[in-house]
Amino acid sequence: MNYWEMQRSFWKTPVGIAIWALLLAAFFGGGLLALNIFGTPYPVIELFHADPMVVSPGNASNLSWGVIGASLVKIDPDVGEVALRGSAVVRPQETTTYRITAVNGSTNRSITLKIMVGEPEQA
Repeated sequence: MNYWEMQRSFWKTPVGIAIWALLLAAFFGGGLLALNIFGTPYPVIELFHADPMVVSPGNASNLSWGVIGASLVKIDPDVGEVALRGSAVVRPQETTTYRITAVNGSTNRSITLKIMVGEPEQA
């Protein structure tokens, strides 16, 4: 039996199979670990809501939001940088589109919503 035949037969033994399994686990496990450590996952915006969606000029609407996996969350216009979860009262004078932006490293996500401002109804 030559050297190469001995090598092939070793990898078919229980010890050889165990070594292969450990090598594969180390390779894939280390790759997934490195991906989690060095990779930057996209942030997720779970919720961005306004209540009510239609207000009279200067009246209040409550913005609420929830974000996962972001290092920075901001709402434009007028609100600025915020926590991952929270709410804020806004008082738009005219119909306004609000944008929430969630940033994690060089990746970001954003969603917009519009609060409509209408004239009060006459009785």
